Amino acid sequence: MITNKINKYFPYILIYMCYYTNLPIKLEELTMISFIIWCILEEKIFRFKLNLNLIGLISIFGSVSLIQSYKNNYPIDRVLEQLLIITVMFIGYDLLFKKYGYKKLFRIYLKISYFICLLALLQFVVYFFLKIDILRYPIGCNSRMLPALTANIARVRSIAYEPGWFAQTLIPSVVYSFEVLIKSKRFQKKYIIIITVFFMTMSSGALVIIPIYFILKKIKTIKQIVISIPLLIGATYLTQGVWYSRVQETITNFQSLKTGIFSNINASSFAILSNLYVALNNNNLLLGVGLGNHPYSYFRNFIDRKVGIYHFYGLNAMDGYSLLTRMISEVGIIFCFLFLLFIIRNLYLRDNTRSIINIGAFCGILSYLIRGGLYTRFGTTFIIMLFFYTGKNMKYVKKYNIKKSEVKNGCNNIG
Repeated sequence: MITNKINKYFPYILIYMCYYTNLPIKLEELTMISFIIWCILEEKIFRFKLNLNLIGLISIFGSVSLIQSYKNNYPIDRVLEQLLIITVMFIGYDLLFKKYGYKKLFRIYLKISYFICLLALLQFVVYFFLKIDILRYPIGCNSRMLPALTANIARVRSIAYEPGWFAQTLIPSVVYSFEVLIKSKRFQKKYIIIITVFFMTMSSGALVIIPIYFILKKIKTIKQIVISIPLLIGATYLTQGVWYSRVQETITNFQSLKTGIFSNINASSFAILSNLYVALNNNNLLLGVGLGNHPYSYFRNFIDRKVGIYHFYGLNAMDGYSLLTRMISEVGIIFCFLFLLFIIRNLYLRDNTRSIINIGAFCGILSYLIRGGLYTRFGTTFIIMLFFYTGKNMKYVKKYNIKKSEVKNGCNNIG
């Protein structure tokens, strides 16, 4: 009885934590360790098996980072800390997917996403009428102001630390919701709510992914192109206040990557370009400076010139602003190339119905590569493993394929 309850609620707890992006110190990792221990006890130690391929990959990954860190005279303990967290989270999620299957886990993820979106709607309504943020204290911090577009209209974040991180964790559920509504051709409240809340975050790093999704999935005939053009123009126009100035200034200052001298630039563009400058000019482009060492590289290789916009100096130095920038900086272009091969090998576009979850996870990964430089937070590990298991299962294990009828009826038939 107790065993069944623990097995039932463990995936809910772990996936729910993906949205709590500012958890107290290592609470998410400690919960995952508890799950790993539970799996060992349940299976019995002598019968328990870990993914040796995954452990081998992490070992190579970590060994190179230790060598690079030592070579560049950066602290070894920073590498060991990051390596321990990555090992725990990836092995834990690997066990989770093997134990429950991607279909059941995705169904749980959709339920949790819907619930958290309902909280976001309540947050928006209360703030609109009363100017009160009912979720002002995301777990792990004392207080967090709700970003407001106008005096009455706020960018929702629900229980997450900020709207951008909330939107990124939502992306696979948003892609799935679009597919369900398109294929069923009928109103389904929960999917409408998920999509609506996603756009209410007004997160440019996440919103840019949706046109890419439609390009991958929908724009294949002249008729579809004609239909999609006004939709894309409309979406671009409605969200231009969020992204236009930042994109324009980022492109304008892109040539400054050669010199590292930026001027007349907003905070977001400065964070993108300054961290990318550090990643490309750390003299370790092939293998990087070692896991967790981007901040040390930033302050060593990007000198504060005390001019102009440099009061932003150090912005997002801890995480590199984007996962791609951080990967280039810490593990080098060789590992980035291997990650690209991983994506190509596991991405499936041929069967629109069967590959919905895989495409959704891919869009999530793409969003993290653009914005969000942490290896395990914001649901990064969960979505990477979701992408891997759907790609792997769709290619090799036919019994896990999703049928059209399941997509038409929504998540109730998944799992």
